Amino acid sequence: MMADIVAFSESPPPTPEGSVTNMLLELFLTHKFWVDHNHMVNQEYFEKESKKIYDVITEAHEKYEGDLSVTELEALLWANNPMLTGSQRGAILDITKRMRGEIRPEVGSDILQSAFREHLGKTIADLGLQMMDGTIKDLTPIQEILEKYENGLEVGDDLGFISNDWDDMFKANKENYPWTWNLTQLHMLCPGIGPGTLTTVFALVETGKSAFAISTAFSPRGFADQGARVLMICNEEVAERTMDRAGSAYSSLETDQVIDDRLKGRISWDSVKDNIQMVDGENCQTMERLNFIISKGGPFDIVIIDQLDKMQVAGVFARDDLRLSQVYIKARTIAKKHDLAMIAVSQADATADGRTSLRFTQMANSKIGKAAEADVIIGIGKEATDSTDDNFLRYLHVSKNKLGGIHGRATVQIEPKISRYID
Repeated sequence: MMADIVAFSESPPPTPEGSVTNMLLELFLTHKFWVDHNHMVNQEYFEKESKKIYDVITEAHEKYEGDLSVTELEALLWANNPMLTGSQRGAILDITKRMRGEIRPEVGSDILQSAFREHLGKTIADLGLQMMDGTIKDLTPIQEILEKYENGLEVGDDLGFISNDWDDMFKANKENYPWTWNLTQLHMLCPGIGPGTLTTVFALVETGKSAFAISTAFSPRGFADQGARVLMICNEEVAERTMDRAGSAYSSLETDQVIDDRLKGRISWDSVKDNIQMVDGENCQTMERLNFIISKGGPFDIVIIDQLDKMQVAGVFARDDLRLSQVYIKARTIAKKHDLAMIAVSQADATADGRTSLRFTQMANSKIGKAAEADVIIGIGKEATDSTDDNFLRYLHVSKNKLGGIHGRATVQIEPKISRYID
């Protein structure tokens, strides 16, 4: 019972308004609700007649292990409390007669969990103060509380077991990974991406990392064109410029052509623009802010961060590779939490210069932490040429693929003036 927690704290736990507690009482007549939630009820939660009612409910559940009716509750109250005065009986009847099923169990669960978290947090905070002033010397009291109530903050029937049905075990890729790459050779290596996945794309500077993200997301047959709602965080170049490039990629119009033929571009863009949102990097510098944007502006099917390495995350880190590891862990967590596909654009290290097959070990500023979190890793390679001229060939090397299991290299071309990759 919560009484164990109160022993650690000198101040009483917060008590909600009596009317709310009285309405919650009727939920405890159901045996399962009592079993799931009785550990959240501390000594101070119910008061006076409400406490008498709750004590009788608890005794009845421990003895009979079944649901109680209001009539049974009243009979037990009179039997267990023969010395009640007339005013006390009247107060109890006033509560029981109002038990009309006005609060759904899921709502009552949220109310109780909120009060429980508040009290538990305050109790642990008080223990922290006692550690600071030397009243307690170790973490034992806090550890005891955490061990006792580690499973007490969530209530529900779903334990998270996945299906072991044969038909569910072999779902089509289209169902698991509905958003497909619009490059034929890349699609053959990796059938697509889907909810909860993290894809990392990396290359050296001036190779076409942003163009790859723009092309696969916003050009014809790209993710947005397939119906995916796409959010792009732009901390590599300003969002306005990236949005312009997305328009060029979709319409096939270069910048000067867009100005000369606005009608053609507008008609083309109108068919896809509602699936595209972009945020400038200055307005999204931390992973916590990203989570907030997705929560408030979503739902989204795909989130692209160009570049993920520039994002900050809460915590203090001795080395930058440790920070980056945590950033990528957070990216994967957000993808799973919001049931979306995350695409992270990153940088290659100096060993990638002139290479056409980049492995995940060549990502910059990382030991293995960044690579460990990704489901798919695509390195964009570029040949070293004798002159400064670009031959516009790019090599997409899939060096990690947990979605399709196929590793390999696709040769494609880049059209930088419209930010497009083509087979």
